[in-house]
Amino acid sequence: MDFENRLQMYSSEFTENDRKIAGHLLSEKDIAQKSITDLAEVIDVSPSSITRFCKKIQFASFQQMKYTILATSTEKRSIVEDVDRVSNYYTSIIASTQQFMDPEQTERIANELIAAKRVLFCGIGNSGLIAKEFNSRIERMGIDSTSITDAHAMVMKSALLHEEDVFMCFSYTGKTQSVLDATQQAKECGARVIVITTNDSEELTALADEVVLIANHVFVDDEKFINTQISSLFYLDVLTYRLLEDPRLMEQRKKTLHALKRFG
Repeated sequence: MDFENRLQMYSSEFTENDRKIAGHLLSEKDIAQKSITDLAEVIDVSPSSITRFCKKIQFASFQQMKYTILATSTEKRSIVEDVDRVSNYYTSIIASTQQFMDPEQTERIANELIAAKRVLFCGIGNSGLIAKEFNSRIERMGIDSTSITDAHAMVMKSALLHEEDVFMCFSYTGKTQSVLDATQQAKECGARVIVITTNDSEELTALADEVVLIANHVFVDDEKFINTQISSLFYLDVLTYRLLEDPRLMEQRKKTLHALKRFG
């Protein structure tokens, strides 16, 4: 159990001196260099008061308490460093994706989604999660859409598309065979094809009417950072924002949210 939790557990038994010691230890920055006598002098209590305090919160000795405080402090510093590091990765990936983005293309894609009779979103694995997320968003705007993440189902569904429909696929690598097959099928049916990918692979992008390139997380040189979805979600946030500038879509979204709140 860490130091703060021990204080909370036994605080009801604290004397005035105990509260004084606990308050100081919570803010002490240099306990590693202090003996029990040094600490007692700083807090203005006796060494025996500190010994009794240690026993009260179930430490065998002052040294054991000191090591626990130091371990907790080190762990917290490590967590803060991790938070800063991951935050910097997010910033870097979003900035890279922003450099790829073309406002005129975003406008065209938004207009195509608005005008489409039906929209089919496809993706496998993590890309499939993005397909489901965007489908959930635009369904609530009243756009007739479906997301498919099963390899066979996406080929079947894409075979039923028409010229007035839009097919949007998400493929991080641009090489997923089932997505390539479904995209080929959608193209043959005359649907508008929009590809979201990190890889300008000709096999997939050659089939597209619109290719949206997004940043690849592998350029973050850290094998512990495995988030492949940030850049896709950032692009979808921008596209969603643009779609909701349409008064009709905003009104329909409010209606669906009201229905969910009322009956969901």
